[in-house]
Amino acid sequence: MTPDINTTRLDNGVTIISCTLPTAHSTSLGVWILNGGRHQTPTQTGYAHLLEHMLFKGTATHSALGLARRFEAMGGQINAHTGRELTALHGLVPKQYIYELLGLFSEMLTHPRFDEQDMGIEREVVLQEVAMIADTPEEAIEETAVERVWPDHPLGWPILGREAVIENATSAALHTYLRDLLTGGRLWVVAAGAVDHAALIHACSPLAHLPTGERPPSWAPRFQAGHDRAQQDLAQSHLVWAMNAPALTDNAHYPALVVANHLLGGGASSRLFQEIREQRGLAYSIQSRLDLYSDSGLWMIQTACEPGRVDECRRAVEDALQQLMRDGPAADELEISRDHLRASMLIAEDDPEECMERLAREAIYQQHHWSMEERLAQLTAVTPQDIKDVLTQAWAQTLHLEWSPK
Repeated sequence: MTPDINTTRLDNGVTIISCTLPTAHSTSLGVWILNGGRHQTPTQTGYAHLLEHMLFKGTATHSALGLARRFEAMGGQINAHTGRELTALHGLVPKQYIYELLGLFSEMLTHPRFDEQDMGIEREVVLQEVAMIADTPEEAIEETAVERVWPDHPLGWPILGREAVIENATSAALHTYLRDLLTGGRLWVVAAGAVDHAALIHACSPLAHLPTGERPPSWAPRFQAGHDRAQQDLAQSHLVWAMNAPALTDNAHYPALVVANHLLGGGASSRLFQEIREQRGLAYSIQSRLDLYSDSGLWMIQTACEPGRVDECRRAVEDALQQLMRDGPAADELEISRDHLRASMLIAEDDPEECMERLAREAIYQQHHWSMEERLAQLTAVTPQDIKDVLTQAWAQTLHLEWSPK
């Protein structure tokens, strides 16, 4: 059965999307804001993430504790996240709470009451997050890689921010930052599960009074390839390959990119997992993933190994890449990856959270929703030559980092 998807755009640009899943007893709700790391100036680096924290400090009618208690009483999963392009307030709750949850999210955005005392507390919390990244080599080397490939561009700046900026942030500056970004043209309200579209529109009335606004201006980063080795206080050697990937809006290459990523490192039968872990025992894990944005993207491969075997590990990864680029996948290998991705899509269709996030990203990046039949057909159409082409194009611009123990 094709899900019932409805879209309404308010006069001020707020876009409201609902997907009714007939058998659902819960609803996933997301309020998505086109605001992230790339929408900051150098003196605001980290504001988007800090703002996410501060929104939970209370509203005109609810204290921070009052909000926390209401959220817990709903019995669901309520959170927020900030990325390089998007911020989302989101929750999965029983269907009777969905409109109250939207009301609270709206109030958090339109009537936040955080002050300088709240800033002082949350500033320390965020600085602890920054320290946690620094103490986690897998995350620290990844952050370094992103900054190296996109130097001097906001997409490459750390999402958590720079310590000097965070230490000097004020509640007044953050209120101004929120006021400037909170416009209808940068806001999407998306719900999936047990939801009534008309009731969802009505619950969005507090957002209908926002100024219209437009999408913020942006420019694509220029990818910087290279190779670098460094010594750190580590027990293992950590390796990252960051390849230049197509943007999320590149619909012509997206299906092949997804299949190629799965073939390379997306599962237990993938080339890299089999070669690096199962055949050679070089690493406990190796991952390959896609981080795609409106005008650019990264294809990241990451692993860690014993320092004495780092050269062998590096060669094994790169040999596997070269072989897939040269020969492409075998027919049965390609079909297994397609089968896995098809099954994942079908399972996700029954998950309100997965459905909500997919609808949000489709609306924000493609302004179109594909049916399940269309998405399955896109996977089926991917050929071995498509796999070779997207991987060869990505590998042509690669940054490789190695961090080894001192």
